[in-house]
Amino acid sequence: NSSNDMFKLSTTTLKSVLRPPAAKSSFTGTGSSSLAARTSTLASRSKSSTRRFTVRMGPPIPPNSHIGHTMGGSRCGAKAHIEVYLDYTCPFSAKAYFMLFNKVSPHYGDKLAVTFYHQVQSWHPQSAYCHEAALAVTAVAGQDAFWKFSNALMENQADYFDTVTYDLTRRQIYEKLADLAATVGVDKAKVLEALELDKKAIADGAQNPGNSVTQSMKWEMKASRQMSMHVSPTTTLNGIVYDTSSGWTLEQWTELLDPVINA
Repeated sequence: NSSNDMFKLSTTTLKSVLRPPAAKSSFTGTGSSSLAARTSTLASRSKSSTRRFTVRMGPPIPPNSHIGHTMGGSRCGAKAHIEVYLDYTCPFSAKAYFMLFNKVSPHYGDKLAVTFYHQVQSWHPQSAYCHEAALAVTAVAGQDAFWKFSNALMENQADYFDTVTYDLTRRQIYEKLADLAATVGVDKAKVLEALELDKKAIADGAQNPGNSVTQSMKWEMKASRQMSMHVSPTTTLNGIVYDTSSGWTLEQWTELLDPVINA
């Protein structure tokens, strides 16, 4: 597997001279001949104690910025922070997305931080491609483009449901997503290039090389899994999973948030 989750450093030969077990000395002579015998024996013991170790390290260090996409105030400076785990192919996620990012966040401005986390739902195989495309758009054109693309994808998510994509290839789904990105001003060719399998890795013999956003996807999935997230949408309020509904109105959200923000 070509996964970057484990890096193997070059095998290093580590030499250590081990203390020999206590025993009666076999060096009874005197003079230079006795010293030469002792030196030869220690050198032999040092050579025989050589061990070979394979040194392994964990996954790559995460990027120097937070995982997820935040709208409104900063995560540290805002009076409240909502994190929401969303899937592009989930109708309930779309409802929560439009309410939180198009109504709740503008209502509170920088007093509230709302963070979008990618929650791939593996029982919809095309879900991963949709999230990859969103990360590719971000890499190509930045965070503003991410929000425009996410709006468009949520609005048109029915085009990526199971019944529509069942007979499409992976490349065809990428094409549809890149076409959608183009409608919000993102270069289609650059998005497709970001989604292209790693040609250099393939040339080196890799059969599961991933693409330029694969590592970003892994970080997003790790962030979700380490929080034991399953259902989309799931929300947290100031770090604690909180039971909300995708059907909540703005009034219901303000009923929850006003006491926190105005405290």
